Amino acid sequence: MTREIYRVKSIKTSLSVSNNRVSAIQKADTEKTGLRIYDNGCIGVAGAIGAYDEDTLAGRAEHMLKFKIPYECEPARDIRRTVDLSESFTLSDEDFVQRSEEILATLARQYPLFSFSHKITYEETEKHLHNNCGAELTCRDKAIQFELLIKHRDSKSMMDSIGVTLMRGFDEDAIYKSISETCACYEEKVTSPEEKMPVIMLHSHEFFLMKFLSDLNGRAMGTEASLFSGKLGQKLFSDDFSLCVQREPREFFQSFFDAEGTVLPDDHFKLIENGILKSPFSSKKIAGQYGYAVTGSGEGEYDSTPDTSPGAIGVSSSGKPIKELLDGRQAIYIVYASGGNFTSQGEYATPVQASFLFDGDELLGRLPQISIRSNVYDMFGKDFIGLSIDGNNPHAPLKYLAFDMNVSRIGDWM
Repeated sequence: MTREIYRVKSIKTSLSVSNNRVSAIQKADTEKTGLRIYDNGCIGVAGAIGAYDEDTLAGRAEHMLKFKIPYECEPARDIRRTVDLSESFTLSDEDFVQRSEEILATLARQYPLFSFSHKITYEETEKHLHNNCGAELTCRDKAIQFELLIKHRDSKSMMDSIGVTLMRGFDEDAIYKSISETCACYEEKVTSPEEKMPVIMLHSHEFFLMKFLSDLNGRAMGTEASLFSGKLGQKLFSDDFSLCVQREPREFFQSFFDAEGTVLPDDHFKLIENGILKSPFSSKKIAGQYGYAVTGSGEGEYDSTPDTSPGAIGVSSSGKPIKELLDGRQAIYIVYASGGNFTSQGEYATPVQASFLFDGDELLGRLPQISIRSNVYDMFGKDFIGLSIDGNNPHAPLKYLAFDMNVSRIGDWM
């Protein structure tokens, strides 16, 4: 019988921002622990928030074994590793609040036609897993995140732009630049010069990668419910496109192990390599069920059985800055788009509510309402430009992801 502890801790200070001012401050210190018992191909899990008695928790987990929840996977064994990035910078809560207020005041002073709202967070996290099979894994981190909704005084929209950045430390100049970049050219109205042209966005796995997140899931591939079912080993995309499970904590702000204790060689696993489909992403259970590789993609709540999750998936970098990737061409920089999706056949379209014309160095002006369309094979095939090594904040993990896409105007300036 194997006993395993999986613990997630967070110390977070959250600032609610309303109309350029901090309107509320919240402090949360949470510790969530899941205790797992593995026995005879089954798993029992019990959870606790805060302080707990381990023997009592173990008794509850053993009781859950009676429900015969199947889990024939081998627990993490004989591996010890600690990564501690929480000492990368030091900042008291008082300094965090003060410096955040100073940035908000500067934004309000420099851009009086705009209001900035939503939230700013300062969070220290820890994930820890250990068991009686010799596994002892710990990852600690600390980061500042700005998520500000930007509204023009004369606009009828709920928001006109978004300023988001994530970093270890508090570089005021970098934060200010990344939040305010769209305000500086907002009054300059421009149109897209071509019907098909580069479209870029700060790389976020919830947006252009949605088809991969749904259809490269090991369960979808194994049950032949995926667009990519039956295509393992085939060349489907551009030579320049690779898609990985990325668990390098320093670069990608991810824990180096998943909720099952899987640690990847070199902290990454290639799902698509130079356009060739290599593997779906899978937890241990799904990998064993369908004969796939274990990709470090087992996640779940602290008190649940780990399941397959796409949370650590990202595009491999081109190694080039965005200006070099664009090679003298202008691009549409998407700040906010909602209402689009991929079809089951891989066709993609979305309206774009906030976008700007970009020349590789700076934003040139605000575009009217547009729509963009393509399909997954063109986007990541012949029309794939690449993921740059730079973004709008040198300290943040978000970089520019670029494709050629079809663009059409669907309305006036919001």
